Amino acid sequence: QVDHSEDFKFKMATPRINLGSGLPGLLKDGAKHLTGLENVMVKNIDACGELGKITRTSLGPNGMYKLIQNHLDKVFVTSDAATIMTEMEVMHPAAKMIVLAAKMQESEFGDG
Repeated sequence: QVDHSEDFKFKMATPRINLGSGLPGLLKDGAKHLTGLENVMVKNIDACGELGKITRTSLGPNGMYKLIQNHLDKVFVTSDAATIMTEMEVMHPAAKMIVLAAKMQESEFGDG
């Protein structure tokens, strides 16, 4: 006869409270708190990713047209990613750099 009662131990989940000071002390254990350079990098990547999501469906041979209304209430129908980005009011600095690069590519080569 083998006693298997030691093999099946269950532990009750107990909430852990981090008693540190500041914002990290208020977060759960294992939560990510970004500061400084890490936060800037994540925000830059997110902003540029959003530009990619907006223009992704207009690229390629099966690109779809977009209906754009600018701040002057002028309506555009285009599948040109450079025109789409040029007509958007981008406020984020990293995303604005991508918009400027699209404008320069459009002016140099005529294709965005």
